Amino acid sequence: MSFKNLNLINPIIRAATEAGCPMPTELQIRVIPQILNGKDVLCCIPRGTERLTSFTMPVLQALKKNNPDHNDTRVLVLTSTKETAMEIEENFKIYTKYLPLSQLSVYEGISNGTQLSSLRRRLDVLIATPEKLMQLDDQRHISLSKIEVLIVDDVEILLKNNRDILKRLIGKLPVKRQNVLFSAVISQEVSTFADKIFDDGMEIKKTIAYSAVS
Repeated sequence: MSFKNLNLINPIIRAATEAGCPMPTELQIRVIPQILNGKDVLCCIPRGTERLTSFTMPVLQALKKNNPDHNDTRVLVLTSTKETAMEIEENFKIYTKYLPLSQLSVYEGISNGTQLSSLRRRLDVLIATPEKLMQLDDQRHISLSKIEVLIVDDVEILLKNNRDILKRLIGKLPVKRQNVLFSAVISQEVSTFADKIFDDGMEIKKTIAYSAVS
């Protein structure tokens, strides 16, 4: 199966080929169609490039296809550390090579001046660590009211180390949104968390897209 069979657009396929990924992996074959169809996804897979590209490619395609009339942040990616935020940032840069989409990363160690100037403009993708994002929100430097897609990477780590901040941030997001969760393990805690944020009051859309854990 090729990326074209997954209904990805040419600019993304071209970027994937140039990045050394000419064919989709099993994980991507399972996850990408779910995200493209707007499904909420809970995916159990260890960290790595395969994990990052499985949400980067379909989310960018959704952003390119849908272009609502507002000047706020559209996709929020939460991750556990500055290092993982930088990995995700680099991955998005690779796949936006041929797409006119904007992105910003906010994490510890970057001056607020650099970040704030970008936050005043429309952002297609915001990558953040919870503590830094909460700080910016408390200072009223950012609005999360128009988020269309929430991606939480390292769910199990964030629930362990940043549970309260994570809940506060999610409470600021619109109820109607797509949720994509990635975790190295599907513990009871992770499963319960997914059930709560996937539940829109009418239907729980929970998909275990792929599991590398027997």
